[in-house]
Amino acid sequence: MAINLEHFDQKYSPECIQVCKVYDWTTNVVSLTQDLTFTFPTGSLTGVTISQVNCSVSLLECVEDGPRRDIECMVGDQPVTLQAVTLSKTIQVILEVIGTNTEGAQVTVLSTPVMITTSEEVILCAPEGTTVCCNSTQNDFNVCRVGAFTQNGDTITATILLRICQSIVVTFEVILEVAARFCQPRPEIICEEECPVDVFPPQCPSIFPV
Repeated sequence: MAINLEHFDQKYSPECIQVCKVYDWTTNVVSLTQDLTFTFPTGSLTGVTISQVNCSVSLLECVEDGPRRDIECMVGDQPVTLQAVTLSKTIQVILEVIGTNTEGAQVTVLSTPVMITTSEEVILCAPEGTTVCCNSTQNDFNVCRVGAFTQNGDTITATILLRICQSIVVTFEVILEVAARFCQPRPEIICEEECPVDVFPPQCPSIFPV
């Protein structure tokens, strides 16, 4: 459908906005297998017969670590100057123990969080002046699994297998002139509850009555 430019000019006017321009956006996976020792509240595991051990993981911090360096890459058949960026990540792991106490009741005990720090280099379009940030994506791809484990009083040493998918974005603040108009608050929504109306259950006329 053709745009009526005269009508467009009447509704919108030039406005300046300050926004983050995206220079690059990609994903990256952290995969680790480590033996970690978890501490539980004093006496919380005493007399508990462990039936299941789970873990949960979250990305607490992802920051740029060290200077960037230019690197020449071939993208398709074109040489491109990109940047190698080192990202340092702090990951939190919590162990969950499920078991039965001496009275036969099921109990769930959580450990004190354990922090893991790891770093990796990512190739990005990140020229000087841009900001690199990353966050974990919230989906079923993120995994934390417990392998073999041993208990020693109020501590458990376990082999942890974790995988976190990150969204990495490179941005720079710019000021743009756009055709726009100012927004106004929407009207208040008032919900009035209505009395339910009795309806007959759906029938099956194809089988009854004959």
